[in-house]
Amino acid sequence: MYNRYARPLLRCARAASSTKTNGTARCCVQAIASHHQPSLSHQRRPGAFASAAMAASSQTQTPQFSAGVDEPVLSRALEPLLASAGRGGRWVLIPGGEGLERSFKFKTFTKTWDFMTAVSLQCKLKNHHPEWSNVYNTTYVRWTTHNPKGLSAKDVELAAICDGLAADFGELIEEASGGDSCGLRQVADRAVGNAGDCCTPNNR
Repeated sequence: MYNRYARPLLRCARAASSTKTNGTARCCVQAIASHHQPSLSHQRRPGAFASAAMAASSQTQTPQFSAGVDEPVLSRALEPLLASAGRGGRWVLIPGGEGLERSFKFKTFTKTWDFMTAVSLQCKLKNHHPEWSNVYNTTYVRWTTHNPKGLSAKDVELAAICDGLAADFGELIEEASGGDSCGLRQVADRAVGNAGDCCTPNNR
């Protein structure tokens, strides 16, 4: 299953060996990857639910979509991703409903980094990026759009792609306590505060 990622991961590894990286990963890594559809069997896998607290919180939220999106179509695509829908999804709406968030856990840091690299390749292709943070074998991912503000089609599409890639790289599905997600969410929040206006096109 790694053949489709072998070449871009090799290029990434070569680039990493010649540069120093910090502990918090940012996309986008420039490489070539084909579009990856999410695994439906992964979405329906038993036990693939977020913590009860996060799911209950998402039930009180209403998606706040970006201006100009086709809301009925996007709502249908979003529903199976949400933990609150009871269809095996693990994503929850962030406070305010303007984005999606969840954590991914793998057996080792190497598996986690491979997952993040594969996601970053899709970020390059879609010209979009997450707000995320990583500690050892756990990665917190938040998809939201800043301009126009809200939940966009790219956010929903890339959240689904993340689910499919996580299944490929052996995500550990377990009932989450929420503690790891909370700490990693705070790391991502601090990074966002210093990141600048990332969703406005740069005309320079």
